[in-house]
Amino acid sequence: MNGPYQTGDVYKCSLNGSGCTKLNLGRISLTNVSERKDKMRLGMTLASNPRDNSFVACGPLWSYECGSSYYSTGICSRVNASFKFSRTIAPAFQRCETYMDIMIVLDGSNSIYPWFEVQAFLINILQKFYVGPGQIQVGVVQYGEKVVHEFQLNDYKSVEEVVKRARSINQRGGEETNTALGINTARLEGFKHGSRRGAKKVMIVITDGESHDSPDLQQAIEESEKEGITRYAIAVLGYYNRRGINPEAFLNEIRYIASDPDDKHFFNVTDESALKDIVDALGERIFSLEGTSKNGTAFGLQMSQAGFSAHTVEVSPGKSTVSRLDLPQVQRVHGVRLVLVPQVQGVHGVRLGLVLSPGSPHV
Repeated sequence: MNGPYQTGDVYKCSLNGSGCTKLNLGRISLTNVSERKDKMRLGMTLASNPRDNSFVACGPLWSYECGSSYYSTGICSRVNASFKFSRTIAPAFQRCETYMDIMIVLDGSNSIYPWFEVQAFLINILQKFYVGPGQIQVGVVQYGEKVVHEFQLNDYKSVEEVVKRARSINQRGGEETNTALGINTARLEGFKHGSRRGAKKVMIVITDGESHDSPDLQQAIEESEKEGITRYAIAVLGYYNRRGINPEAFLNEIRYIASDPDDKHFFNVTDESALKDIVDALGERIFSLEGTSKNGTAFGLQMSQAGFSAHTVEVSPGKSTVSRLDLPQVQRVHGVRLVLVPQVQGVHGVRLGLVLSPGSPHV
C-alpha cells in the first residue's frame, strides 16, 4: 500500500523471481468527479473469479467532494486475465447535489452606480460556489440594450479561475434595461454552452430598474419555468431612492421574474452598496436546493461504502445479475445476507444491493 499519502496498487509478479510489473490502478478515475485518493488504499480488498481468471481490487477509502463534505464511498477496479484494467465499479457513488449549472444575468446599464459595488457582490457570491468537476459550473451574461457573454458555463473549472475573471469584468453601459433579452440569452445560449445533463439549472438576475422590453417578460419566464430553471431575482433600489421614485411597479416585476415562493427567491436592497448584505442569504437559499431531487428523493447513500469486502457470486444459468433465487447459495457459501433492491441503478449502471452482517437486523 506504499506510503501514508499514496493510493496503493497491485503488482503482477513472476513466480521465477524475475521482477514485478505495477498495474497503476491508482490512476483510474471516475470522470467529472472531484475525487480524493490520498487515503484510498487500493488493494486492501481483492477477489478473484476462477471462471475467467479475472479479479477485482478495491480501495474502500476512495472519496469524492460534494460541497464542503467528502464522501468515502470506495471504488473497485476489475482486471482481466491478462492483467489489464477493464472497468471501474463504484456502486455507492452518487452525483453531488451541488451538481448545478448557474447563469448570472447582470444588469450593466448606465443607471447602475457605482459599478465596483456590483462587481464586489459578484465576486463574493462566486466565492460561495463549489466550482469544480461534478459540482457547480457558472456563467455570466451582462446586459443593457444588448447582451454580452462575459464567460460561459464550461470556461473555468475552479472558483479561483471564475473570481479572477470576474475581477476584470467592466460595466458595458446602455440607455435601456432589456431584462427579458438578458434572461432569454442566458436561457437559450448560456445554458446551451457547456450545460450538463441532469444538472440543476439556476439563474440569478440582478437589475436596478423596470425592463424596457417588459412585453417579452411573460414568454421568457414561462419558457424558463418549462425548462426547470430556478430563478433568483434581486431588485437594486438605488436609482429609485436617489430620485425619490416609487419602486412598487419595479418590485412587482422582479417578484414576477423570481421563482415561487417569493420569500425564497426574491431579494431587494436599498442600493448597490447593500448587495454585500444578501450574499450569505442568497448562498444559503441556493444550496437549500441540495438534498432532494425533482422527484423528492433524498441524497440517501452518503454513508454507504464499497470495497471493504468482495465476493465472486455465480448466478443462475443464462442470467447476468443476482436474483432472489441465488440468495440461499450466497448466504450458505459466503455467510452474508444479501437484500436486492429492485429497479435501483447506480450512476455508472451498476445494480445496487445491501449487504447485511450475519444476524444483523439493520444495514
